[in-house]
Amino acid sequence: MSTIHSFEQFSSGERELYFDALRELYRRDFPLYAAEQLWLTSTRPGEFIHLNPFTSPQAILHRECEAQRAESGWIRMVAIKGRQFGFSSYVVGRAFHLASLTQAADTLHLACDDDTVSSIFMKAKMFYDRLQEEIRPLSRFDNKKMLRFENPDPRTRPRFPGLASQMRITHAKNVLAGTGTTGHFLHLSESAKYNSDICNFLESSLLPSLHFQPGTVCINESTAFTRGNYFRNCCERAMSGKSEWRFVFVPWYAESRYQLPLKAGEKIKLNRVERGIEKTARAGQEYGTYRFPPMEIAPEQWKWRRVVIANYSDDGENLFHQEYPTTYDEAWITYDVYVFSRQRLHEMREALCQPKRFAQILPNGRVQDDGLAQMGEEDSYFAIWEEPQEGEKYDIGLDTSAGLEGGDFCVAEVYKRRNREQVAELRVRLDAMELGEKVFWLGRFYKTAQICLEMANTGFAANAQLQRLGYPYLYIWRHRERSFPTLSTYSGWKTSRESKSYMISLFTSFVNKRQFIIHSHILWNEMYNYIKEPGGAEGYDRYMAERGYDDCVMSSGICLVAGDDETFGRHGPDLGPEKSRKQLIEEALASGGPAFKDDETPRHSSFLDTQKAFTRGFD
Repeated sequence: MSTIHSFEQFSSGERELYFDALRELYRRDFPLYAAEQLWLTSTRPGEFIHLNPFTSPQAILHRECEAQRAESGWIRMVAIKGRQFGFSSYVVGRAFHLASLTQAADTLHLACDDDTVSSIFMKAKMFYDRLQEEIRPLSRFDNKKMLRFENPDPRTRPRFPGLASQMRITHAKNVLAGTGTTGHFLHLSESAKYNSDICNFLESSLLPSLHFQPGTVCINESTAFTRGNYFRNCCERAMSGKSEWRFVFVPWYAESRYQLPLKAGEKIKLNRVERGIEKTARAGQEYGTYRFPPMEIAPEQWKWRRVVIANYSDDGENLFHQEYPTTYDEAWITYDVYVFSRQRLHEMREALCQPKRFAQILPNGRVQDDGLAQMGEEDSYFAIWEEPQEGEKYDIGLDTSAGLEGGDFCVAEVYKRRNREQVAELRVRLDAMELGEKVFWLGRFYKTAQICLEMANTGFAANAQLQRLGYPYLYIWRHRERSFPTLSTYSGWKTSRESKSYMISLFTSFVNKRQFIIHSHILWNEMYNYIKEPGGAEGYDRYMAERGYDDCVMSSGICLVAGDDETFGRHGPDLGPEKSRKQLIEEALASGGPAFKDDETPRHSSFLDTQKAFTRGFD
C-alpha cells in the first residue's frame, strides 16, 4: 500500500511527525523506498519509471543480497550480468537509500571510465531531484563526482548539520580512493574493464576501509570482458564458497523485457542451438553454492532472440552468446577478439608432444639432461624436441622479463628456419646478464643460430651481454617505414604498436597457411588465449593474453619475423639446408627481389641497390 497521503487536514507538527516516521519506515524498507521515491528514465522515450527491485533480473540480485544480509548482517556480492540488466541502477539506488536516510554514511562508486562515472552520478542526481520534497535531505553540494547531504549554510550548520553523509563517484584509476577513509558502501561498476595493473592496489586500498559490520555493503557487478581477469577471479573465488563473497549469475532469458509479440498464427520451431539452450534453462544452473532455478523460455523470448541475432551484420549467433550469455562460461567467450584461428589451433594440436628430453645449459656451454618429467605453466625448463642437425639453420626469438619470482618468464623459442618448426623452448626466470650468457650458449648449441632479442627493459642488458661475449649472429633491425626495408645499425627487435601489429599479422599468416609447426602445449595454450582488444585506450588495437602469460607467443612471433627477414620472405620447403645465406641473397637479387613463386612483378632498381647492401659481411 502506498504511504503517500494528502496533508491538508494535518497540523505542521503532525506533518513533521508523520514524515519522521515515514523516513524511518523507508530506512528499514528499501523496496518500498525505491517503489515510491526513486525515479529512472524508461527504455521508452519521454517516460519515467520507479526503480522496482522486484522485477527480474534485479529481483534475483536483491534476493541474494537480502539473504546474505539476514544471515551475516553485511553484504559482499559478485554479480555477472548480460546487457541492460539494470544491476548498476539497483546498486546505485541501494547506495542512495543508505546515504539519503542515514547519518554519517559514506558510499563510494568506482567506474571503469569517465562516461560510467558520469552515468552513475546522473542516476544519483535524478534520484535526489525527484525525491518528494518532504523526504529530500539537505544538500551542501554536488560536483559530478560527489553528492554531499549536509546543511549548505555554514552559519546554521553547527545547530542543524543535516545528515553529513555522502556519495562519492570516481574513476578506478584513482588507486588511493579509499585510503584513510572508513566506508560503508562500496560499488565496483564494470570491474572486468578495470586496468589489471591497478586491481591489487585497489583491493589493498579499498577493502580494508570497509569493515565487516552490520549494514556495510560491497557489490562488485560487471559484464564479462576479454581482459577481465580480476573480475573473473572474483567470480571464481565467490563460487568456491571459501570466502565471504556470494556469487550471482543471471542468464538472458531471465529478463522479462527480452521478448517480442507473435503475429497471429506464428509458430516458433526451435533449431539445434535453441534446443540446447532450452535444455539448460529447464535444468537450472548451479555455480558452487549458488543455484539459478529452472525456467521455461516463452515463444516470445525466442522470437526476440532471433530478431537480435538477425540484426547483427556477421556471426550473429556467436555475438548473441557474447552479449546475452546463457551460462557463466559462455559469458567469457569473445569470438571476435581471438588472434589465432580456433580451427587451425585445433588442427595444430596433433603435433603437440612431450619433448625428447629436458636439459640444462651449464656455464661452460655443455647441455646435459636434468631429469624433469613434464612442463607446467609455472615451471622453468629447457625442452628439446629436436637436437641440432648439420646443414640446418635456426632462429631464436627471445622475450625477456625482470626474472622475478612470480613474474613473467624469459622465453627463448628455437625454430628450424627451413620449415618454421619448433625444436626447443627455454622458459626461465633469470636476471638479464645471466640470461644473456644462457642464450649465448643456446645459440652456439643450435649451430650459431640467429638470435633476435626484444630491445625493451631488461632486453638491453641481455643484448649487451651477448655483445660482450662476442656472439656473431645477432638480428639487425630493419627500417620498414622506408620505401624499401633497409638494415639499421641496431641489433634486436624494437617493439612498437606498428611493429607488433606487423609481427602478429605475419605470425597469423603462417598459422593460417599451415607454414608453422609447434610441439609445446605451453605455447599452444598461450596462442589459444591470445586476444586483440579492438580500439584500446589509446585508440589502436592492443594484443595481450586473456589469461596467464604470453611470453612464448611474443618470443615465437619475434623469431618468425627474424627468420622471414633472413630469407627475404621466401616460403616453402625448397629453402633446403644445403643453401647458404649468400646463395639465398644471390637468388633474391637475380629474381629482382623476394623470390615468391607466384610473383613475377618486376622490381624497382632501387630495390636491387637496397638488397645488395645485405650481402656485406656474408662472404
